[in-house]
Amino acid sequence: MKPSLVDFMMKILLLLALLTGSEGSSVVVGVLGGDVTLPCAYDSGRYGRLSVCWGRGSIPASGCGDQLVSTDGHEAAGPSGRHRLLGRLEDGDVSMTILNVSRADAGRYGCRVDIPGWFNDDKHHFDVDVEEAPQTTTSMTSTGETTTTNRDTTDTTQSTTGTTLTSKFQLAYANH
Repeated sequence: MKPSLVDFMMKILLLLALLTGSEGSSVVVGVLGGDVTLPCAYDSGRYGRLSVCWGRGSIPASGCGDQLVSTDGHEAAGPSGRHRLLGRLEDGDVSMTILNVSRADAGRYGCRVDIPGWFNDDKHHFDVDVEEAPQTTTSMTSTGETTTTNRDTTDTTQSTTGTTLTSKFQLAYANH
């Protein structure tokens, strides 16, 4: 029994689909209220300027689901002011930065680089975790010294030179 051309082509297409494109997943940690950058890049020297899109959730079979921002390789476009492509597009740096991270930003994101040809798209997935910023305490002594300490490692800052002013949700005055 001789295999048909359609069977042969289907096997080739299945093999190509399994062997092409990268779909790795990385965890990126952002700090509440800060900015976080999700890295994505391609070889612009080899391919020239390419179209890229970023979406929320996993990347579908084509395009970007729940698209946040995209580029044609020359300029960025997108509906959200907090999701930006701040890298050098001409160099293939299409990393997306999320400004002023909130708890709602936690979750999966995907970057699709549209490489010409069948089954060539480069796909990257990122799982964003959002953490609280470390608490800090700022103390000022009567001599004008100011110290900032991380509340995770030190509960209080003490001064032996005079009055200490400590701020963390409230101001407290103490004499030594």
